[in-house]
Formats: sequence, structure tokens, C-alpha cells
Amino acid sequence: MEKDPHSSSNFEPFGRQAILRPKRKDALRSLVFAFFLSIGIFSWEIFGSAQSKSLALLADAGHVISDSFAFLLSIFAVLVSDKKPNAKMNFGFFRVEVFAAFLNSVLISGISIFIIYEAVQRFRHQEEIVTESMLVFSLGTIGLNLISVWLLKRISANNINLRTAYLHVLNDLFGTVAVLVGAILIRLFAWTWIDPLLSLVLSIFILRAAIVILKESLMILLESSPTFDEWDHLQKDLLHIKGAESLLSAHTWTLTKGIHACAFRVQIAKGSDPKKIVQEAYELLRGEWKFEQIYLQLEDPSTTHIIDGIIAKTLHDIDSEEWGHHHHTHDHPANHH
Repeated sequence: MEKDPHSSSNFEPFGRQAILRPKRKDALRSLVFAFFLSIGIFSWEIFGSAQSKSLALLADAGHVISDSFAFLLSIFAVLVSDKKPNAKMNFGFFRVEVFAAFLNSVLISGISIFIIYEAVQRFRHQEEIVTESMLVFSLGTIGLNLISVWLLKRISANNINLRTAYLHVLNDLFGTVAVLVGAILIRLFAWTWIDPLLSLVLSIFILRAAIVILKESLMILLESSPTFDEWDHLQKDLLHIKGAESLLSAHTWTLTKGIHACAFRVQIAKGSDPKKIVQEAYELLRGEWKFEQIYLQLEDPSTTHIIDGIIAKTLHDIDSEEWGHHHHTHDHPANHH
């Protein structure tokens, strides 16, 4: 006998609005290849820095090893974030990639600050640079970085975690080009101060970019609203729907870059058509405002009065000193699992 697909034993309410992106096998392959490539670049530049005594090469190597860690986090995030929602993780695992981006940006910031400190010290105590080695190793690194940039550019458009990984290698490419230019200038004019100056400028530039990613990922983790600067417009659009009288509560948040959710408690006019209101609201929120997850609660005035009474009673019953220790008083069947 076939089971009813809508029976309570089979129904998974957290999967009804699940946002499942296509499996990103191409992204995973590119990240794995970029990871091993970054390990090779790091080893190459560490050896090159020792041979040439270039702080700029060492600075670039520091960013490359952060790339390696970033790629590991990104690989983990890609594997985990596409898992289906379940009873414990109702919204899925999208936040894993946001958290990975947050950790990556913190890592980049720390390394950048360290290189800035080292560059300042090098200004005070300059060392002779072996420009031939600096030229050879910077040229080799440019070639390897170009491969990484090409691999990650194709997969980074709409994903904050992959975009962070792409930012890593793009900054490294620019940095290595600057190192090459610096090596040429030192070779031609003996300007040894160019090396710490390049390290300083590159680190400040990368630190600034990392702070942008840090702020963006932190705002997502803190549930900030993606529509905070358009609240009035959003409210007017919803209340323009025939039968929608007022918004009793409104929440919008971001699951991950490009995937937004909203929840609205809407009071409707007595005698209005709830089905029509829901249809128009979904068309508006999903079509024009691009929300992926939408939760609507429609109430007539009498229902609102009942709900507000329940809310007021429960808030009154919970003593402020016991907040966080309140337990459900529901009686569950003895055979409940």
C-alpha cells in the first residue's frame, strides 16, 4: 500500500519553501585546484623571498597562505551549504558560507596588519634586495595567479563565500604585478625603499577590501535587514493591496548573499478575500522585491485582538528574573517521541 505523500509521517514542512541551488561540482573542482595551486605559490614565494630578501614577496606569500586557508573554508562551505533543510536546520546551511567569508576576512585583516608593521620596520632598517631573484619569482607567481583568477572568476558572481576566495587571488595578482614593477625600479634606480612601500600600499588596499567583506558578512550574521533603506516603499507596496489595512509586524533578513527572507503580520479588512491578498502579496514580494522565503500571517481585527491578548498575557506571566528559564507546560502523550 502506497503512503500518502501528504501524511504527517512524510510531510517535511521545512522543505516546502526550500531553496536548493544546483550542485556546484564545477565550483568545488575549481576551489580544490586553486587550493593546491595556492600551496605551490606560497612555497615558491617563501623560497623567492629568502633568495631575494624582498619583504614585498614575503607579504604576497602571507596573503597566499591565507588563500590556502580561505580555500579550505570555501570548499567546506560549498559542501555543506547546499545540504537540504532538516528538522534542526530549518533554513538550510546557507549561513555556513557567510561564516566562512567572515573568518576569511578576519584572517586577511590580521595578515595585512602584520605586513604593515613589518613594512614600517623595513623603512627604518632597509636591506639590500637581490633584484634578479625578485624578478624571476614575481614573474612565476603572476603566471600561477592568472590561472587561479581565471578559475574562480567563473564561479564567484552570486556567492559571498566564493567571491571572497576570488578576492584573495585577484588581490594577490595585483600585488605580484606591483612586486614585479618594484623589482624593475630597484634594478634600474636602486630604490630599495620601493620594496617596503609596495608592501605597505598593498596591505592597506587588501585590508580595506577585507573590511568590506567583513562588514557585509557580519551584517548578514546579525540578521540586518536588506531593505532597511526602502522600508517606506515596501510598506506602501504591501498596503496598496486591496484589503490590506496595516502591518502589525515586519521582518526581513538575508540567509546568504542574494537570498532574502521576509515575515509579515498583516491586518486585513473585515470581509476581504484572504486568498486574493496572499496571491497579490506573494507576486509582489517574490516578483518585484525578490524575496526567496516569504511568511505571511493575515488577521482580521478580532483575530488581532485575541493574539495581542495572548502576547500580553504571556509577557506578563514571565518574570524578568526567570527570562530564559521558561519551560513549555504542554502535556505530551506518553508515547510521544
